Amino acid sequence: MALITLIGKKLAKEGELFVYLGSGPTCKKCRLKTVCSNLQEGRTYKIVKIRDKEHKCDLHEEGVAVVEVEQMPAEVNVRREEAEGTAVSYQPIKCDNMLCREYSACVPGIKEKEYRIVEILGDVECPRGLALKKVAIDDLE
Repeated sequence: MALITLIGKKLAKEGELFVYLGSGPTCKKCRLKTVCSNLQEGRTYKIVKIRDKEHKCDLHEEGVAVVEVEQMPAEVNVRREEAEGTAVSYQPIKCDNMLCREYSACVPGIKEKEYRIVEILGDVECPRGLALKKVAIDDLE
């Protein structure tokens, strides 16, 4: 199901992926903030259609475009035993090694809640020796 949101005109290209990082302090007084801030922080979205409507924006110098987006499954690392089910009560792996190539999948910044496991992507080599699997997760319908 496509969601309607706003994105900077320079960034609005069909097929582009982006991670929604949340709204900024400039957005608090904007009349369009509910349309711009209707996505889940930390999740990846794909632009599927650009509508023929634009708005001025204090954050984006060329303004924003109205777009339709689809939320993409998140690729995260979970403990091996959690990957055996069809759903997971997701919590990030506690790690402070920001230089590890798996850090963003262990601490992805998504909401801690119950998710559906869409696909098991494989084993993860953890420098700390944790038994981890990379999985694609999505919201429960």
